[in-house]
Amino acid sequence: MRIAVFLDRARLFQWHVALLSALAEAGHTPIVRFRKISSPLPISITAILDFDHARSGAPSQRFSTHIRPKTLAHYSEDTTADCDITLDLSSAETIERSKGAVVRPLYNGSPKDYALFHALLDRRAPHLTLWHSERALTSNIGLPALDDPHLFATSFEQISSRLIEGLLRFFSNSPGALADAGPAPTTIEAGTSESTLAYAGEFLSARLMRKVRRMTDAFSGDAPRCHVAWRHATRDDTLQPGTLNLADFRIVADDGAHTYASPNIVTRSNRAHLFLTEIAETTGIGRLTHTLLGGDELIKPAPVNLPEDTITFPYIFEHAGETWMLSGAPDAGINLHRCTQFPGAWQLVSQVIDAPAHSLTFFEHDGLLWIATGCSTLQSSVSDGLALYSAKDIGGPWQPHQLNPVIVDAACARPGGTLWRHDERLYRPAQDCSKGIGSALTLRSVAQLNRDTFAEQTLGTLAFDQRLHLDGPHIVSRGGGFEAIELVARPSALRLAFRAGYRAPIAL
Repeated sequence: MRIAVFLDRARLFQWHVALLSALAEAGHTPIVRFRKISSPLPISITAILDFDHARSGAPSQRFSTHIRPKTLAHYSEDTTADCDITLDLSSAETIERSKGAVVRPLYNGSPKDYALFHALLDRRAPHLTLWHSERALTSNIGLPALDDPHLFATSFEQISSRLIEGLLRFFSNSPGALADAGPAPTTIEAGTSESTLAYAGEFLSARLMRKVRRMTDAFSGDAPRCHVAWRHATRDDTLQPGTLNLADFRIVADDGAHTYASPNIVTRSNRAHLFLTEIAETTGIGRLTHTLLGGDELIKPAPVNLPEDTITFPYIFEHAGETWMLSGAPDAGINLHRCTQFPGAWQLVSQVIDAPAHSLTFFEHDGLLWIATGCSTLQSSVSDGLALYSAKDIGGPWQPHQLNPVIVDAACARPGGTLWRHDERLYRPAQDCSKGIGSALTLRSVAQLNRDTFAEQTLGTLAFDQRLHLDGPHIVSRGGGFEAIELVARPSALRLAFRAGYRAPIAL
């Protein structure tokens, strides 16, 4: 397919190069055509990008790097040939086409890049969709996540990465490769082109206040920390949307130099075993630990014997009469471990999936074994994509789902703990990362799942009262009459939440 790509000479970034290269690798012929009139980037946007790049020593391959038109000379040599379709990536209010249909990305419903800039300066991600001039419906790319909304350049790169991925899926398959997002506008609204100066001022003020708060936290010892909390629960494995009361839980005590994360409850011989990742705060290195749940007191978790020195994103489960563990890392794929002597001795079986992985779960459905994992692409966040893999045997081979990523949505993609069944339906907890990584849990009902299809519905949210400033729960695990969650909070927020909970407990 020959694709005419319209761009603004004064608004070119490295992500445009990545998109054109990816389209060419997919067998298309992208031909760049520049708009005759192109307004420069707002000075405030240029200044923030330059500052972020200078502070981080940004390499030239970052998608937010500004480039010159000559960088795209290879794609702009043939300017007169007819094309099959037009991709308009310019900031112009009018549409210009070469031939045939026109495709244009929308940021919160607007084609103007000002809508993108204003959203990022407001420290939020825009919803990405595609407008097609000959379709009655827009196509959904998704809602990206921003790992740190105060870093403008990084946020810009995470948005553009998901945009590239969505455009590739659109052109390499068909308009039907992306789900419908809603009725297409009969006319494309220009959106606001007002000055970004005021938005930039608010953005920089918020970033400065964040830095001051971090310095104050370090001095006062009130910096946010990761915690694992547990409570007695019914043996009914269902979860319902609602508000959690921290006073119902007990915090797993740590020594101040380490934190606990990634709780996994495994029931064996009618005993509830709690596996945790103990993370050194100075290095970020994690090791797997274990303790027993029972009564009202918890024995200090003890390290288990693993072949690796460190572990990330562990998920422990029972299958075929044995205990297994999946562990993943952004650059190491997904490894499968088998417990040789429960609970303390483990051996590495194999790497079952060679792909970046973030937050893992394992479940069985419709005669197949499944792994669900958070996934990333290019320079995107790790918290807005869900990938599925299936196999008939625990050792594989594991096949990627035809639609991977099956979801791009910061509010409900990243796995948030153990799936459960109720009334023959499958339910999945997912981390809500739309307001930060794991700000709450979104409970989802799986409507369709096989190797070719996937569909979910949102039931609601499981969270703490927003007034208590608790970040989470990130992960939930249930079993043996207990429930464990992961959350992030300042010590002062924990004390406040416990006091508030005892005064006015909220039952699920």
